[in-house]
Amino acid sequence: MFELKSILLKRFSRNRFAIWGGIYILFLFLLSLFGRCISLDKSEHANHQNLAHRFKKPGYRYQKKSSVINDSLTPASDWLMNYKNGAMHCRDSMTKKSSKDINRMRHPSDADYEFVYYLGSDALGRDVLSRLVLGTKVSIQVGIIAVLISLLIGVFVGSMAGFYGGVIDSFALWLMNVFWAIPTILLAMVLLMHFNSNTKYQIWLVFLAVGLTMWVDTARVIRGLFMQLRERQFVEAARVLGFSNLRIIFRHIFPNTIPFLIVITASNFATAILMESGLSYLGLGVQPPAPSWGSMLREYYGYLGTDVSYLAFFPGLAITLAVLAFYALGNGLRDALDVKG
Repeated sequence: MFELKSILLKRFSRNRFAIWGGIYILFLFLLSLFGRCISLDKSEHANHQNLAHRFKKPGYRYQKKSSVINDSLTPASDWLMNYKNGAMHCRDSMTKKSSKDINRMRHPSDADYEFVYYLGSDALGRDVLSRLVLGTKVSIQVGIIAVLISLLIGVFVGSMAGFYGGVIDSFALWLMNVFWAIPTILLAMVLLMHFNSNTKYQIWLVFLAVGLTMWVDTARVIRGLFMQLRERQFVEAARVLGFSNLRIIFRHIFPNTIPFLIVITASNFATAILMESGLSYLGLGVQPPAPSWGSMLREYYGYLGTDVSYLAFFPGLAITLAVLAFYALGNGLRDALDVKG
């Protein structure tokens, strides 16, 4: 077993793009967990508006006069002050404090320290970097939930169809074709109109819509694998020993499909991020003022061709890098887990 693991690790390490993709994906996960603590704008949804500093260039900074903090703050002390405010905000979310203290912590740009727009500010004077950081959480969430839905439904339907065949297989194929023909945008619109688009659970409906249109790929792959594995000798031996069908499916056949599921999961993660960004761009995903890469791209699209075109470039670059990282990781895992290799 140890030798097999070393062989797989050696195969994976040959693909440098997969390694860098894995590192970037780990960075995105950490950013989704601790982004609220490290973002400069501690307001809810990073929506603190300052019209006096609208359309500022990347790197612009302004400073508040204070009798406590010196005006000549260094970048290190500036980052330390922002980090301390972020830690206080995260700690305050776990404990109950007065609304006055909460409001004071949620608006660090009103406090007596230097604020830096590292990626500039938008038309409302909001920090673009802080909104990009918080938008990472939405992309990671939709990826996790959509992948879980696709795995739960796809593995069950595909395993039943591939193992039993006959009428069950015919019904499963018909069901796959039905869901395959439903566009994600149409399904999201139906769910939002049925459950009222103004509900606070709208984002979860978008996650559900993305997941319900992704399980078909997983089911097709699992069905084909089960049709091959059910004819193997170890399955015949399990039947001779009197094992039940459920035990044969989940204890003997399913573990042999895990390497393929890992590759499918990485690919579905990238697809989920693209779908969510597309829905948010069309106004069906995350609603303002909550930040999302797709909604930010829609909001800043009108500035293309102006001197602030970079506002649309940053969320587009974030989507591109995330999708490329997941596809690179999936390709590396596919090459490492390839039995024929």
